[in-house]
Amino acid sequence: MSTMNIVDTRTRQRVAEAAFVLLAQRGLTGELLRDAAERANCSLERAQVFFRRDEDLVLAFYARVAAELEARVSELPDGDLATRFRAAMEAKIELVAPHREALASLVATLLDPRHELGALNQQTEVIRSRVIGVFSAVVLGATDVRKASKPEMVRSLYAIHLALMLLWTQDRSPDAAATRTALDFVCDMLSLSSSLAWLPNLKKRLGQLELVAAQFVEPAPDAEQTQLSIAILKQLFRHRRLQSHAGTCAENPCEQCLAMHLPKVRRWIAAGEPIHFLLPSFPAKSPNTRKVLGRLPDMAEENALRFLENVCAELKQLYPPGARISICSDGRVFSDLVGVADEDVTNYAAEIKRMIKRVEAGSLDFFCMEDLFDVEDHVAMREQLILHYCDSLAAIEARIHAFAHHRELFNGIQRFLFEDRLAMETGKSRTRVRNDCKELAHGVIQRSDGWGRLLNDCFPMSLRLSIHPQGPHSEKIGMLLGEANDTWLTPWHGVTVKEGGSFRMMRRHEAEELGARVVERDGRPSYLEL
Repeated sequence: MSTMNIVDTRTRQRVAEAAFVLLAQRGLTGELLRDAAERANCSLERAQVFFRRDEDLVLAFYARVAAELEARVSELPDGDLATRFRAAMEAKIELVAPHREALASLVATLLDPRHELGALNQQTEVIRSRVIGVFSAVVLGATDVRKASKPEMVRSLYAIHLALMLLWTQDRSPDAAATRTALDFVCDMLSLSSSLAWLPNLKKRLGQLELVAAQFVEPAPDAEQTQLSIAILKQLFRHRRLQSHAGTCAENPCEQCLAMHLPKVRRWIAAGEPIHFLLPSFPAKSPNTRKVLGRLPDMAEENALRFLENVCAELKQLYPPGARISICSDGRVFSDLVGVADEDVTNYAAEIKRMIKRVEAGSLDFFCMEDLFDVEDHVAMREQLILHYCDSLAAIEARIHAFAHHRELFNGIQRFLFEDRLAMETGKSRTRVRNDCKELAHGVIQRSDGWGRLLNDCFPMSLRLSIHPQGPHSEKIGMLLGEANDTWLTPWHGVTVKEGGSFRMMRRHEAEELGARVVERDGRPSYLEL
């Protein structure tokens, strides 16, 4: 990613941030772009490089809502279609509630298929395909939908969802009671359609609804592009880092594993461009010297970069334009929470950039938090991130208590923090350190989520990779960065050990207990060898 592209992305994002705040405060007033540019300390002419008029900012807002809805898919309850559809609709309404007045003023526009902001217009296709991916996950995870009817049901539910959202924007009844009554009616009909599917007349009516949806919502995707997209994802999934409850999806990815990623891959293929992935990672070395060899990247990071480049090469064999991975360093995002000095983050990032060039990883690029913020003060950057992109700590804690996959993520992060702090704060009891790390883990997750939200705003059609184990149906794809016995271990929390011509990651003290010796390169410790 060139410096100019980063500068452009940063400016665009400041204007969008300001616009989203203004939309929530006063709706769409007709001077949104001008006022957002002023609030972002940007000239109107400069802002118009990225957003021609107010409507373009609304499109950016649509894209954020789509990304937020994707993130809620892993929280959908198990069960029948009615249960899952209701949960998806309630999540959508919750997400857009702060912007209800702005959306209400856009109703005529949303209903006009000729307008570029229309819900069915070609300009909104990118966002529409993402939301349809969400409803694909709703249908594919339902316990009462026949396989043959799944594609048709997805399009029908998307159409119904649009109708409900348009009703909600105009609903002035207390607590939007009219919308909730309509949602109850739809869910009752979905339940009946399952139990009474054998009735000829009901089947006919459902078919008519699907015919309308197919014509005006989303035509059937190109079959050849779909098959290629599936092949690409399955190749990528060979390297997935999955949470413990993955089940049979670990070996045989199901339709639901693919659902939210397929529309994005198809989009890149249709454009004939390299598929773009985002990977928040490579923050800085752990401060715990029992785990790592030093503060700078070593063979562990080099092997990981080579691995990512090889993944892109594998995809290029299937799809000649190939793929590219943007490594979005999150070291600055939470360095103060994990006990890493900002100077160490700076030096680590500079060495990663040199390493990418040295290993000729042409499919990789690298940028840091400071590349997306105008302020130079790192504390101020983090404050802006929390203000514009992060949920409250109370909301983070509530999700951890409510959902098993959030608890698993929390436990993994808390474990790493505990290992590091225990080595750094030898004067504290284990209980005190563990309690401190609980609060720190909430903060790390809060900021990591905010960083991900910022990246989604900047790159709305890119696929999200993660270095943390993910659920098989997550909107993120967990990625292994090397062989290791611990699926949570990363290059910056361990060392790489050479044994019999191959490398695997482990903690430094574990390798040394096995008798491994340190090998230096260019005067610095690089890896261990047995």
